[in-house]
Amino acid sequence: MGKFIKTSMLFILFFVNNSFANNTLKTAIEKEKILIGFYGRPNTKSLGILGQSSLDELVKKMHEKKLFYEKELGDKFEVQMAFHIIYGLATPDAGRRNDYMLRLSHKSLMNFINRAKKENFKVIIDLQMGTNSPSEAVKIVLEYLKYDKVHLAIDPEFKIPKHRRYPPGRYVGHIFAQDLNEVQRLVNDYIQENNLNKKELIVHMFHPRMLRKKDEVEKFNNVNLIYNIDGHGNPAVKIKIYNNLYTQEELDIAKSGFKIFYETDTKIMSPKEILGFEESFGRKIWEKPYYINYQ
Repeated sequence: MGKFIKTSMLFILFFVNNSFANNTLKTAIEKEKILIGFYGRPNTKSLGILGQSSLDELVKKMHEKKLFYEKELGDKFEVQMAFHIIYGLATPDAGRRNDYMLRLSHKSLMNFINRAKKENFKVIIDLQMGTNSPSEAVKIVLEYLKYDKVHLAIDPEFKIPKHRRYPPGRYVGHIFAQDLNEVQRLVNDYIQENNLNKKELIVHMFHPRMLRKKDEVEKFNNVNLIYNIDGHGNPAVKIKIYNNLYTQEELDIAKSGFKIFYETDTKIMSPKEILGFEESFGRKIWEKPYYINYQ
């Protein structure tokens, strides 16, 4: 009888311990990840929050934003922060390389990469391209992917064709699915060759023609593709643009991003509004964005 009781107790303990472990594992698995980026160019106040203060002050603001999101959303989300840095800046002047681009210095970029490692932040290197093709622009910064926290973004808005020279921004630029697939293949191969972790690749858009033939975009094993919807103004308009550009058709190919403009948005949406838990101006986001960026 004693042996039976002892065996039963062991079984109960095993069951309780296993149930606790399974519930803990389940909680960890169910915790969704969101990435929050502060966008801009170092020492350039007009281009976004990243360049509007010293690096120490910026880091402080980012930690405060992280705590704000965690307080607003509870423990259902794991919040990660990122420096979103305009590395290739489109300019009205063609410059000495004749590509209408101004690159950030290696020293300035490394300052952020090193600080990101210390703070457990990510770094997103953003490329506005000018006359460079997406692949040409990305090749310039591929070497930075060797740093674990570094990821990439391309911005079709400021892409201009090589055969028609006019300043970036005069017309809304665009790329094709083939261009994006070439970039993904380039990043994917670099990751494989250098035994690196999976990388994120963000594509900015606020109009369907900015990424043409989108249905031909491919999925690559080592690339997390993100369509970042960055319309600005009234929240109802922003949400309409987002819902039209990121639908269930894109879910299998890319995650999504949603951009907040401190200067030009008529209302700064709350975390719950951005993630679609609450309506804003009578509209509601249908698919939760993974990436939320502030300019």
